[in-house]
Amino acid sequence: MAEVKPILLVTTSTFPRWEGDSEPRFVYDLSRHLTEQFKVVVLAPHAAGAKTAEVWNGMQVHRYHYAPAAWETLAYNGGISANLKQHRWKALLLPLFFIGQCWALRKLLKTYPVTTIHAHWLIPQGLIAALAVWGKSEKPNLVCTSHGGDLFGLQGTLSTYLKRWVVQHCQALTVVSHAMLPPLQALAGANPPPISVIPMGTDLQRTFIPAPQVSRAPNQLLFVGRLVEKKGLPYLLHALQQLLPSHPDLQLIVAGSGTAQTDLQQLGEGLGISQHLRFVGRLEHTSLVHLYQTATLAVFPFIQAKDGDMEGLGLVMIEAMGCGCPVIASDLPAVRDVIRHGETGQLVTAADSRALATAIAALLADPAQRQVLSTQALATVRNSFAWETVAQRYQFCLQPKPCPLPITEVTHAN
Repeated sequence: MAEVKPILLVTTSTFPRWEGDSEPRFVYDLSRHLTEQFKVVVLAPHAAGAKTAEVWNGMQVHRYHYAPAAWETLAYNGGISANLKQHRWKALLLPLFFIGQCWALRKLLKTYPVTTIHAHWLIPQGLIAALAVWGKSEKPNLVCTSHGGDLFGLQGTLSTYLKRWVVQHCQALTVVSHAMLPPLQALAGANPPPISVIPMGTDLQRTFIPAPQVSRAPNQLLFVGRLVEKKGLPYLLHALQQLLPSHPDLQLIVAGSGTAQTDLQQLGEGLGISQHLRFVGRLEHTSLVHLYQTATLAVFPFIQAKDGDMEGLGLVMIEAMGCGCPVIASDLPAVRDVIRHGETGQLVTAADSRALATAIAALLADPAQRQVLSTQALATVRNSFAWETVAQRYQFCLQPKPCPLPITEVTHAN
């Protein structure tokens, strides 16, 4: 008799809409790896051009409507928070988004004998899942993963109250970096549910891999990420301006899109560096991997945004390191889970363009050090961030009776 797998219901607001979509795919990749242990059902927002329901690599994917298709623009293309900041009117979609997701979730709970709900982000998915099962005598376990933006960025009185309520109604919680533990523990109070630190992973076996046969460009910097405040890209543009007198052939490729793109392009023009700056938009994995494999350096000048939001982990660093590209990044708490300064990459003071320019110049002048950093970084990320390792950790936490990993046993770069 075939083994009956427990049913895992994954709720998320970020999920590829179709094959080859450039949306972040870490929830998709994790869920796909979990199909070995669970029957996985995914609930994600609908968007124009996406299928409402499909079976995709062993996962049953359901996408809920919350408005006419042309108006379903709250999620994707930068994320909910960024879309709300750019278009204030989209706040009108929030009640419809919550109602649509809650209705669809309740329907799935009636359709499938779900043993565990894995909600990505405390708000909105964690909140909606907790409400959907609240008061039920028999209900699935609720495990919520915070990715950073929900924990660091939503600091208002109401948001904090709602996050605390969600945390207290979860059977287990995970965060993607050690930097996220203190604020989550503060929300949890005196009797917290089990909390584990487990990063997201990426494909370091087949996709994000070095290409020794490909020559790296001699003067090419690479930035990858959403074009929003916490990514700190203005500081990299100022650093580029400072570097050009001594490095006149230097080029910066910006791979990503977001609400700040127009402002960044205008800043590049104002600094007189437009000829050395190329915005290529969000790319599919194949094109992105080629950039990682050919860039001289990947630079991630993360900062803490005005609303408190900052990186929860920074998968782009791991992708670059997996492709053998040396990395420079801001010295923020979550980044230290990935980079050991001087061993697997270079850390610089956040929001300091001069320090950033100095670090870039030093590595441009030292190919031997670049090779040392990239070699050690590759070994580190393959050991700690490959999906084969990460998915196994999540399997423990998502069992019908959560079995969290001790915090002290989860990999930490430092």
